[in-house]
Amino acid sequence: MSTCLLVRMARIVSLRDDMHNLSHPHKRPRVALTVAGARCYLGRRRLLFVTRGSKKRARKPAARPAPPRKAGPARPGTRPGRPRRTIGQFRNFGFVAALAAAVVAAIVLIGVANLFSGDDNTDNITPVDIPDPIAVTRGMELGEAGAPVIIYEYSDFQCPFCARAAAEIVPPLDETYLTTGKAKLVYKNLAFLGDESRWAAQAAACASEQGKFWQYHNKLFENQKGENKGAFKVENLKRFAAEIGLNQGDFNTCFDEERYASKIADDVAEAERRDIKSTPTFFVGQTPVESDYDSISAAIEEALATPGATATPAEGTPTAEGTPGG
Repeated sequence: MSTCLLVRMARIVSLRDDMHNLSHPHKRPRVALTVAGARCYLGRRRLLFVTRGSKKRARKPAARPAPPRKAGPARPGTRPGRPRRTIGQFRNFGFVAALAAAVVAAIVLIGVANLFSGDDNTDNITPVDIPDPIAVTRGMELGEAGAPVIIYEYSDFQCPFCARAAAEIVPPLDETYLTTGKAKLVYKNLAFLGDESRWAAQAAACASEQGKFWQYHNKLFENQKGENKGAFKVENLKRFAAEIGLNQGDFNTCFDEERYASKIADDVAEAERRDIKSTPTFFVGQTPVESDYDSISAAIEEALATPGATATPAEGTPTAEGTPGG
């Protein structure tokens, strides 16, 4: 039914009601026009639905957007417009702070441990086993007295690298050059690591009086315990003398009166004049060499190929004479 037809019907109904009201003034007037208008309105909705809904479903009215929420008053301690931190952010920050504190604490503990442990290098000391010498011994010399090449070793009995040299460098030199008369080794005390270094050097010099310097030399290196930690205190040095078969009374007298203290001081002063700053340090004649067997062997071979190169030591060069037991 078209809209125009409904409107016409509404008008006819309205005209009929008007005539009825005029002929029956005592009755309640009809409101058909209003009803007809309402029906017409509803009819239009139906027609609109039927006409458009037969081919396409009617669109639903769009929902009204929610009114914007009014911002409440800012909390104390916050700035307007600045986003507040969430609980998760605070948790992450706390974790990072705790981790950083743990790292700092670990570094402090390691530093304290190193401070109290000192610089004795006890953990770096590897026990050594040094064989007895093969070549002839004479005081602090190892090898024939008239050997054409002289090797000088500056060493400290508390130095772990010197102990390694005694175990790994001197024995092959002994077999190859010292026993064959090609060279001899002269030991020099560079006792600079403390009191126990000086005491050990004096004890070894006293052992040389009884012809057992090299046995006492090996005993000291085999009993290293770190720098000035009591390994070479007086009681131990005297015990070592008894263990290698020295006359205890003669050794004790020599050690207690510090018979070789000045000789040890002279060796240290000589090393300073030669600008020696570390131990062990080796010289082949007048030539300083690296502290390894290959370097020392090469220097010996070169010296043997040049006769007379080491026959006359230069001024200030140590000689074998004057060593304890010489």
